[in-house]
Amino acid sequence: MSVSLCLCVFPYSSAKHESINMVKKIEALVSQYERGDLTRRQLLQALAVISAGGTAASQTPNGLMRGRNLHHVNIRVSNVARSENFYRNLFGLSASRRVQGPDNHGLDLPGAGLIILQRADDPGRIDHLCVGVDDFNADRLRTAVRNDAIGDVQGNASDNFSVIDPDGLRVQISAPDWSA
Repeated sequence: MSVSLCLCVFPYSSAKHESINMVKKIEALVSQYERGDLTRRQLLQALAVISAGGTAASQTPNGLMRGRNLHHVNIRVSNVARSENFYRNLFGLSASRRVQGPDNHGLDLPGAGLIILQRADDPGRIDHLCVGVDDFNADRLRTAVRNDAIGDVQGNASDNFSVIDPDGLRVQISAPDWSA
């Protein structure tokens, strides 16, 4: 079965933002997945396309920050070994590595980015995603998000923080080359 995904047109418009930025594209994809319009495989394929480099739509300088890459997607799974086998076979990836604890295993994508498999009792969900942004400075960007009242800001680390999107998804923000 072949799947064709268009990342060029999404039904969002805003006076403040003339074009759709990466976070809104990802939000739209996650919403489609949660509604059942996309399978997990289709979602991951679309996220891989977004993280591959070139963007389907150009960014405007109007955003608070400039998204550079999809750093990682954290997926809640019931069995890490089984899920790792699935993603390795699907995408031809190398063995995973531990990231941030024994129940989190990361599969590196060759072009950049990471699929993190997190052992959880409520599998089949995207726990969060992380977008790497240009000129990352956690304090400055946290303050900007709070001042513009874009979303609830969480975390006080110097290397990352999170913003809660309108549907409750945690969007983590970091430098594009964050070591996680």
